[in-house]
Amino acid sequence: MKRNIQLFLILCTCALAMSACGKKDEEVAEDVVDTTEQVALEDVEVEDYTVLKYNELEVLAYEGDTDAMVMLGRMLEYGADDVKQSFPEAISWYQMASDSGNIDGTCALGYFYLTGSGVDKNLEKATELFDTAIQGGSVNAYVGKARVQLALLKEEESNEEESLTESKKDTASDEEEQVIPEAEIEIYDLFYKAQIAGDVDGAYYLGYSYENGIGTNVDYKKAYDYYSRAAKTNSTDLADQYAKNKANVALGLLYIKGNGVEANTEQAIEYFTAASDNGYAKGSYYLGQIYENGVGLDRDYEKAMEYYLMAADLDYAPALNQIGYMYYNGYGVDVDFASAVYYQKLAALQGYAIAQVNLGFLYENGYGVERNLETALAYYEMAADSGYEGAMEAVVRVEAQINEEM
Repeated sequence: MKRNIQLFLILCTCALAMSACGKKDEEVAEDVVDTTEQVALEDVEVEDYTVLKYNELEVLAYEGDTDAMVMLGRMLEYGADDVKQSFPEAISWYQMASDSGNIDGTCALGYFYLTGSGVDKNLEKATELFDTAIQGGSVNAYVGKARVQLALLKEEESNEEESLTESKKDTASDEEEQVIPEAEIEIYDLFYKAQIAGDVDGAYYLGYSYENGIGTNVDYKKAYDYYSRAAKTNSTDLADQYAKNKANVALGLLYIKGNGVEANTEQAIEYFTAASDNGYAKGSYYLGQIYENGVGLDRDYEKAMEYYLMAADLDYAPALNQIGYMYYNGYGVDVDFASAVYYQKLAALQGYAIAQVNLGFLYENGYGVERNLETALAYYEMAADSGYEGAMEAVVRVEAQINEEM
């Protein structure tokens, strides 16, 4: 939407102003002729809302400009410059835009219901919003709808009995060519529609489909190709920048694993750094992983900590957990159990199961905190409820200790 803004200049002409110097206040006041008026200088056509500041967008939004509302939502969803990330506020602006018929606002709302960020996860509601956006001409809504279907597919698979799942895998392995389920083909087709229409997120997810064999056979070279397309985008849109960051990390991981390309740590570092420099926590985290574990180079715990802290500043739970792990073991820092507990708690509060298990261990053994089996049990149970492997064994072990000490 192109928005015209009229700029006004307040003019105030004072008659005989130059000759008024030295006169008494009363005399000057008598000489002043107030000709205050608003003069329209020019009409400015807004082609790119991304160049406007937050307060400028607010003015337009309160005037009913739905594109400005969406841009405010983008800033609050991803965080930008001096704008602190806030999902509730982002949702509010997107809802206002959607209620006014803006399909980008409707599409953006769909993602919140898909992921359960700032609202209760509701895949049915997400589908409804994406369908409405598609009908209105949104290209990115194809990606959203495909992701909903992918989430539903994963839920179905997780609900299958383990023995049944294994028998399916065995049967498929005996066939010359694996039959691709129709549901997966539909997901692939939706990603393809978005990508062919130039959607950056669509390009990323088409690469994701080829890497993971969703609706198609696994093809790492094609995955590399589509990830590269997303990574090369020149779009300044915050959502496109996010897709670009995801693509850079995906490319880095292909180089780490040697999938579709020759394993190359230096090349992986370049891609991770591109994402990290663009404010993407996962890029910083994987750089930390490379230096902590010495992947293709010498271990450097100090550099690892540097990158983990960058990701931690963005509240990335795996990085917070890893910092706690390094303090516990004294990797690049002095052993500090209290700091280990502090960072593990920050990660655990986000529902990160690994940190919950680690906290359970610290409370079970009294490292950095007073030994407390009840608290340890609570953290282990949190991890077990999320299906984390091994957590249930810890629950049984601590329950036995509690019963013994009663």
